[in-house]
Amino acid sequence: MHDLNDILFLPLDLPTIKVDYSKLLTVYNSLKEELLSDEYRGCEHIPIRWLDTRAIGKKELIWTTVAEEYFPEVKEYFIKHIQPWVGSLPRIMIIVTPPNTNGLDHIDCDPSDFDQCQLKFRVVLQGKTSTLYFLNEKDEREYALECNDKPFLMCGKWPHGLDNFTNKYKFTLAIGAPWKCDPIPELNDLIYRSKIKYGWKDKSQIKLMPDYEKYFKINAMGKSKLDVVTNAEKIIFDKNNE
Repeated sequence: MHDLNDILFLPLDLPTIKVDYSKLLTVYNSLKEELLSDEYRGCEHIPIRWLDTRAIGKKELIWTTVAEEYFPEVKEYFIKHIQPWVGSLPRIMIIVTPPNTNGLDHIDCDPSDFDQCQLKFRVVLQGKTSTLYFLNEKDEREYALECNDKPFLMCGKWPHGLDNFTNKYKFTLAIGAPWKCDPIPELNDLIYRSKIKYGWKDKSQIKLMPDYEKYFKINAMGKSKLDVVTNAEKIIFDKNNE
């Protein structure tokens, strides 16, 4: 048994997925006015699987029109290679980081969920994994290893951020809530295989700063600004599902 809470960064023993950069850029530019600008993380999101806000009553996750029309290979990849160890597929998005920018330091969970496992799945479609960094007890950056286009898991509740000091957009495929990192046999087997094959970085190799709470969304943005962002999210994703 492997404690999932110990993982900081782990390349995964999974097939890679290739998406042409020119297609990513074309889709991004064509949808630019409709995408979510994530002020908390300093990026934008292309929704691939999201809540169907048209449904009355219980909301269900569906593949977006963007996924069906432009990224069928992404849908196929998640169904074949990710769903078996995740279980029910959560939200899926492509994170877009503009050229020559420095992403904002943040924590990818709410304060009430900090004690729970908060692993995040990522695949860099364009860019480098080694621009991802974790902050240590001195607020200094400790960069992730370069694993090129290999999928990886990272600890979303550890304060982190990323650089993109290139002249190209960085595109990162990601899953979000409501994945709870349930330690099902398929996930445990993947973790074991990946650790043996690639090694990993765990939390014993880094220390958390005492004032880490400042990186939570509510503390980083302030309530008034956070309310504006939250309302914008609802409007934009409602529009994407029309």
